[in-house]
Amino acid sequence: MTKATIDFTGYSGDALIPAAQAIHDTILANAATFANLPTTMADLQTLITTCQNALVKKASRAIADTAAFNVARQALENALSGIGNYVNIVADGDGAVVLKSGFPSFQTGFSADLSPPDAPTNLVLRHGNLTGVIVTRYRPQRTPSLNEVQTCTADPNVEVNWKTAGMFSGGKASIPGLDPGTTVWVRARTAGLKGVMGAWSETGKIMVV
Repeated sequence: MTKATIDFTGYSGDALIPAAQAIHDTILANAATFANLPTTMADLQTLITTCQNALVKKASRAIADTAAFNVARQALENALSGIGNYVNIVADGDGAVVLKSGFPSFQTGFSADLSPPDAPTNLVLRHGNLTGVIVTRYRPQRTPSLNEVQTCTADPNVEVNWKTAGMFSGGKASIPGLDPGTTVWVRARTAGLKGVMGAWSETGKIMVV
């Protein structure tokens, strides 16, 4: 039995928003499977955008901005929980259906593994078919998997320089919008249960064309 994760309280703001966006985009691409969602994808996108904007303002550390982010985050988490419950009803334990929702998932029928996932291996970078796009491939150690991919265009040894490019199902991520001539470092990690994030993969480096 496969279940969609419905608790996102353990996700950082930087991880929650890309995860929510991945869920939105995947469900939208499989709309026929999820015909009676408790929250429309238009409304979910609004919640994601509101939370993203609030996260940016939260960097000011002003009390009002922090409070606004917390409110926006809670609204987004509530929507994801409701959608996740609906996905679980539709899927009825079918992992293939849960995968179509974009939700991170786990297996039932045994003790849940809450340990951090192992780091993805075999990270390889190549240029995409369009200018400013790179394609990352890696081998997650869990199947199915939802993976956070980050990029860095400054010193990769400084943690604050890393930015989340998105949350991606499986072992491939296409990252657009990069400036040609820029050297980009890339790394990936796998999302576990209850918001536990795994170890980072090895770092890859490529010059954008």
